[in-house]
Parts: sequence; C-alpha cells; structure tokens
Amino acid sequence: MAITRRSMLGLISSGTFFLTVSNRLTAGAALPADAPPISFPQGVASADPKPDAVVLWTRAQPETAVSDVQLLVQVSTSSDFSNIILDAVLNTGPDSDYTVRTYLRGLFPDTEYYFRFLGPGGYSSRLGRTRTAPADNQEKNVSMAFASCQSYEQSFYGSWARMIADDEAAASEDKIQFILHLGDFVYERSWHKRLDGSSQSRYVPPFPDGEKTDENRYAVSLADYRHLYKTYLSDPWLQEARARWPFICIWDDHEFCDDNFQSYNTYGDQPVPQAMRKQHANQAWSEYIPALLNELQDQPAHGFTATTFRGEEKSDNLAAIASLCIYRKLSWGKNLDLVLTDTRSYRTAPCLPKHFAETLGLPMNTAKLVDIADGGREYDNGNPPEFLPYGDGKTPNLAKTRAPGSCLGETQRSWFLDTMEGSTANWKLWGNALPLIPMQLDMSSIPFAGMEDSVFNLDAWAGFPSELNYLMDQFASRSINGLVSFSGDHHMHGAGSLYSAKTDSPVIVDFPCAGISSSPIFTNLDNAAREANPDFQSMVYSETEGDNQGEIYAGREVVPVWNMTMLEGVLASMTYSKTGLDTLAGWMGPNTANPGLKYVDTTANGYGLAQFNARELNVQMITMEELRTPFEQPPKIKYSASFHIPRWDDSTGPALEGPKFIGGAPFPFEPPTV
Repeated sequence: MAITRRSMLGLISSGTFFLTVSNRLTAGAALPADAPPISFPQGVASADPKPDAVVLWTRAQPETAVSDVQLLVQVSTSSDFSNIILDAVLNTGPDSDYTVRTYLRGLFPDTEYYFRFLGPGGYSSRLGRTRTAPADNQEKNVSMAFASCQSYEQSFYGSWARMIADDEAAASEDKIQFILHLGDFVYERSWHKRLDGSSQSRYVPPFPDGEKTDENRYAVSLADYRHLYKTYLSDPWLQEARARWPFICIWDDHEFCDDNFQSYNTYGDQPVPQAMRKQHANQAWSEYIPALLNELQDQPAHGFTATTFRGEEKSDNLAAIASLCIYRKLSWGKNLDLVLTDTRSYRTAPCLPKHFAETLGLPMNTAKLVDIADGGREYDNGNPPEFLPYGDGKTPNLAKTRAPGSCLGETQRSWFLDTMEGSTANWKLWGNALPLIPMQLDMSSIPFAGMEDSVFNLDAWAGFPSELNYLMDQFASRSINGLVSFSGDHHMHGAGSLYSAKTDSPVIVDFPCAGISSSPIFTNLDNAAREANPDFQSMVYSETEGDNQGEIYAGREVVPVWNMTMLEGVLASMTYSKTGLDTLAGWMGPNTANPGLKYVDTTANGYGLAQFNARELNVQMITMEELRTPFEQPPKIKYSASFHIPRWDDSTGPALEGPKFIGGAPFPFEPPTV
C-alpha cells in the first residue's frame, strides 16, 4: 500500500516530536499568518535509522528572540517533493536553543526519503536526504563511512568535501548509506596558535562566557557549548554531509573536556570535579546531535534530563553522568549490528597520576607499572605487590586494595557483552571512541639498557589493560565472531588484530581512523621530540637533507619514523634514523610489544570507508592531501590503504589481509608499483 499523507501523534517531554506517516488523507499543515520569520543557519540532519523510522533535526532561528517558534516539516519520497507523505507543524523555543528533533515512524525499510523544514515568510531549510535501515531479515550489503576528530580550527573540512564528491560519482551499490561518527564532533578548547607557533587555519569566535588561559580559551557554560556546535555547523561541507547521510554518533572527550573521566576535568595535575559543566555539555550534545535514545525499547539509553545539584561531589558527579545515556545498539539488516559505547562517562580515574613515572626514575610508564596500577587488588591473581618494583623499591603500591580500572563501567560492560553475544548479525561492529590496537614501545629490545616495554598513552584502552584483556577473553569464551571495532581519538589511521590470552588467538580487528581535520598525532610527537633527548628523537623522526623524501613539519623536512617504531620497534627506527637504510632497519623488527599490529599512519588526516556483506568486510583508510588552507574544489586523496577480512567462525578467528595501497604509501611502507 502506497504511503500518501501524514499524521502527527504528539510531543513527549524529551522535546522530540513523534510523527507517524499514515495512509489517511488529511488537509495539509499550515503555519499561523502572524508567526515570526525564521531561518535555518545550522542546516538539517538525520540520525540513527531503523527499518521503519529515523530521527530528523534542524535549528530554527527566529529573527528576534521569542519564546515559541513554529515551523513545518515535510517528508517526501521524491527530491522535488511531488509526493509529500508528511507535513506537520512543529514548535521550538529557547529552552532547546531553537533546535528540533522529530522521530518519524511508519516508513518503509531500506528506502530513501527527502525532508525539509519550512518557516513563515517563505524561508526554507536546505534539502535533507536520509534512508531507513534494511529489515531485520534482509541480507543487504552495507556501505558506510566512519570519521572522528574534526577540529574547526586546525584544518578545513576538505575530508567531508572529498567524501561527498566521491560519493556523488560512485556507482549506486557503492554509495555511502550512513556515517558513523566516533567522537570529538566539537573541541571545547580553542588554542591561540599551533604547537609550532603558527596561526590556526581559522578560529572559533569568542565564547559567550568561557575561561581564558595563556594558551587557550575553553567552554564552561551551556551557552559556550551551544556556541561551539553553532560555529562548527556553520561550515558548508559539514552541513552538506549531515544533509546527505544519516549520522550515527557517539562522543569522546572534547564534547565535554579533554581527557576527562566522568565529570572530572583533567587539565591540571589533579582532577577537578565539574558536574555542572558536564551537564551543560550533555545538554548541548543532546540538542545538536540527533540520536535515538528514549525511543529505543529495552535499552539503557535515554535522553537528556537536567538535575539540581546538592553541592556534594560524589552525588553531583553521578547526577551529571546520569543526565544523558548514549550507549545503544542499532541494526542494519542481517549483515550488521552496531553496538555503540560511551568510554568517558563511566570510566574510573586514570590508573597513574600525571608525571608519576618520573618520580620512580622511569622515562615513561612501563607496561608492568600500568598493569600493577590498573589491575589493583586483582593483579597477579590477587597477589599485588606491597611496593612498586622501581626506584628504591620503597614506593607503596597505592592500588593494592583498589578494584581494577574500567573504561566502560560494570553496568555498561555487562550490557555490551550480552548485546554482542546475543547478536545474530553476520558482523558485529563496535562503535568505539578509543583505539584498541596495541601502541607500546619495545624498550626492552635495546641491548644492555635495562629498560622495559612502555605504554604510549594511558588515556586510551592501553590505560585499562585489565578490562581490555577481560573483554578479549569474553569474546573468545562466548564465541562472538564477525567482531570488528571502528575507533577514533588518536588522529591516526591504524589496523590490527587483538588476541585472547586464554586462547592465544585473534578475536577482533580494530581500525582507528585519523581525524577529519584535527592535527595528526605525529605533529604532537614531533614537537615533543624536538624538546627531548636525541634517543627519543630518533624514535620519532629523522631529518632529511632536502631530498624530498620526508614530510614538512615546523619548517623542517623529516621522515616520520614513529610509524616504524610502532610496527618494527625502537631498534629499527633508531637504526634508520642513524643510517637512513630501511632494509637494515627492517632486520631489527618486528615490535613484539605490539602483536597483531599491521598498519599505522600517524601523519594522516582523513576517514574510513567500509563495505560489509555476508562473506567479507573490506575497509579503506583514506589519507588526504594538505587541509590547512581554504579550497574551492574538494582536495585530493593522497593515498588509500585497503584491507580485507573474510567472515570467520570459531575454528579460525579473524584473518586481516592488507594493507594494499593506491596512490602512494606512508613511511615505512613501499608505494605501489605503477
């Protein structure tokens, strides 16, 4: 039966309009003649498709501040709106910063729809396009993109422009069906300049409130966080991407506060509780990032609900966290279940304080020290040491009586594992803000140095080895197959398999993607290495003599040997830095501290593309050309790395094939032969 018209069912307290298309013919909706004119400066969006429903979004800005704004939403099966299946009157106001969320039901599975919003005075939003998910029993091939880390200031959105242009030219079966955004949609901090002292590509306008330091400005109030979303969504390419595809979003840290845990700010050496700031960040996210939350039955996710704080740190922290719950599961036919987690709101405090390794005479946090601190009372099968085995051996192990650390929290972790185990989809995709792949330095390989393998970054999953190992063992014992992770945060491309210690076999493959526009992680490493000792420098970069073999950083031409450090080990990168001979360096590897790691590109900006079918997964990691300057035509792709994974069963485990390159390759990989 053809869908021909519309019916509005009601409005719920969360601020989401519930609309259902029906086959009942009714009169078209209309706005009052005296309604104030409005515009739509942040564009339109859709999100979280289901087989029969999708969320639609816009922001209706009145010419003058008013308490109530009315607008129309129209949905059609055709781009010229010759077959309108729904038009309805909506309203919004300053309490939601004039944003509007509409949960549209009664749609057909695997179907493309067009939508727009209309205001008084002849104003119309841009055209939006969305599509519903396939039916649960439909074996539909899945084509998707995944992205993260889109600083407005550090580069322009050439990655979105390139993705849009290539999708317009793609064959119908290869066109992107939805975007998975893995966090850092906005950045709460606005830095005055880059690490090398140069200016940013562009700047966020002054915050309504905000705090200022010598190095940066940062958001603190609801008005500040709303200001960030409005600024970011002023970009035409980000607007176009949200209008073109449904987005499925989680957050990382910058939507609230860099490297946060729960509602704690970790800018300084000691965590600072900021419950109200966390609640402000949650409210702004819920206003500007459409998502299915209350609408998901039998799931923990729920929409934003403000609370009154009592001035007590523990209860206020819990109340701020509880104001919004975003972890959830969505499905895309028989081939894909997406399980989305929140790795910030429920995590425990960092297992080690900042600069703690230095007090023990260590150059960085060793893997053993992290295992002891994170494992707590369960370390070494419940026999944690009384004192830490470093320095003079008299430093007490303060984690001796603590529970092991957790990135997910017990409640979310149980839900996550049960949801993965209960999935019958051919592929289970973990939408995971933080990389899983191992990123250790094999310092123990340096002869006669007496050093131990060390952990690169405690803020990611590497800082929670106890829970990470538990998850890997659970994946194995529960026979969860077809399991992959797409992750973000680290501003680098990567690919690798992770193993269960119990079975000594791979159980999941992780693909971290580089930032859409945020400075690649090598930029930070290069800056740190220039201030460090020569041995650490040789693990990060090798300066060249103008032979055009390197990349330009801070006005210098360097080879990014950090990629080699992660893949082949510190002896390999140090050898290359001293000799320039990659063949000789290759004899020194591989980096045994990073088993399963197959690819890193730490100089990249870009995104990932993935195609799932019943038999295989194909992934492309797209690395873009320079994005720091304005552009008229979409910037070009510098190179891409492709990977292939056949669907596996209990007897095999994942077999990650690749990378294969098109257009070039990052160091130390060889570019393809033409």
